[in-house]
This record gives sequence, C-alpha cells and structure tokens, in this order.
Amino acid sequence: MSWERGPERPPRPESEVHVWRARLDCSGWPGASELPTADRERSERFLRPQPGRRWVASRWALRLTLAAYLGQDPHAIELEATASGKPGLQGCDPLRFSLSHSHDLAVIGVTRSREIGIDVERRTRDRDFIALARAGLDPDSAEAVRRAPVEKRSDVFYEAWVRREAVAKCSGAGLVVAPPEGPVEVGLLDIGPEWTAAVALAGAGEWPIRRFECVP
Repeated sequence: MSWERGPERPPRPESEVHVWRARLDCSGWPGASELPTADRERSERFLRPQPGRRWVASRWALRLTLAAYLGQDPHAIELEATASGKPGLQGCDPLRFSLSHSHDLAVIGVTRSREIGIDVERRTRDRDFIALARAGLDPDSAEAVRRAPVEKRSDVFYEAWVRREAVAKCSGAGLVVAPPEGPVEVGLLDIGPEWTAAVALAGAGEWPIRRFECVP
C-alpha cells in the first residue's frame, strides 16, 4: 500500500476511486472562522476544543480535495444536499464524494458519476462488542461477532460496522432505514494500523483505488 502526495490538479477519477487521507492534528488547516456560516455554527456546538478542531480540519480537507479537482478556491466550494440527502456539489457536476473521520484521521472518497460512501473507525479493544453488535448491526453480523474468538471480536465488529456505514452513506438512506434496492460493491480499505475503513460504490463491478495524502 502506498500513498502519493496529492497533486495540485488531480485527474478526474474515470473508472477508478480516489481515496484521500488527511491527518487532522497537523498544523496548517484554516480555522472555523473561514468556513461558511452553517459549518461555522456547527463547529461552535462542540463542547470540547479538540473534537471541534478536528471536525473543522476534516471540512477543510474535503474543501481542499474538491478544489483540486475543480480548479477553484476551497473557500468558494458550494455544497448542497442532493435528492437522497447526501452532500453534493451545487449544480450538475458529476464528481461524487464521501467524507468520514474518526479521532485524528479523515478519509475522502472521490469518483466520477458513480455514487460513493466511505467510512473509517479507529479501533479500540476495551468495549462490549457483543452488546454493540446487537444494538447496531444486522442479526447475521451480530451473530458473527458473538461467535468470533475474543481476540478477533473487535476486528469482526469494526469490519461489519464500516461496511454498513459505507453502504448507508453511498445510498444516502442513512442508518435508520433500509437502503434502496440495487447493487452496491463494498470492500475494506487498508488505511493504516489501528484503523478499519470501507468504501461502497453504487452499481456492479469493482474499480481500482488510487491513494493520496491530503495536506493543508
């Protein structure tokens, strides 16, 4: 697995998936004051400074990534909710994207025309994964977590969880309702030690993945 430094003007991802990885605790990210009003107000609702700073950095990572493809100022990127409720670019641009972040890492998936969902979670070992699986996973996945050896239980849980979230983000249906019918390709991503991630693509057929580092 290799990660390239993101080019200033990456090619549009024709028949491939671009995955960008951003470290949120590094210096150089713009502050909340430069975000649009809605994002700025949301950042102010965080009760602790560190999660708020990381959320702001993840929004800038998304803006910098999209700006590279569009050749625009990241401050000028205009986002809106699509008909399915997913975040999208204002207008009819065929670029599709999905953002997820956990602790100090964000991942962004970008495709052209094909809907995408991405999710990342930092793994921990000191949780009741059987109870979490019963509450948050489908019955088959929850049973797989229960049957897993203790030393593998967290891995089984996180792999099922990120797959489920990636599919939900791809469809825009959210986690509380069933996604719409139609094929969805979903697979795990090797993001790095201590992390579990997955990407989902609407439609049939896998696409190759190209990896980039997003830096402020």
